[in-house]
Amino acid sequence: MKKGDVTCSECGAGFRRLELASGPATQGEYRCPTCGEILEKFDGSAFVAYRLTIQPSIRGVRD
Repeated sequence: MKKGDVTCSECGAGFRRLELASGPATQGEYRCPTCGEILEKFDGSAFVAYRLTIQPSIRGVRD
């Protein structure tokens, strides 16, 4: 299992990213639920999950 942190470049929201080599693989993309920015595109080689850990800045959401 790989763990890491990802920050949305558009609104500043922070996420914990988990990647598992075993289990059902994920294909597609993950978008920031606040602003819609694409954070990652998945190739189907691993299962990837995101969890919001830092709320986005209000300034980034308004712009």
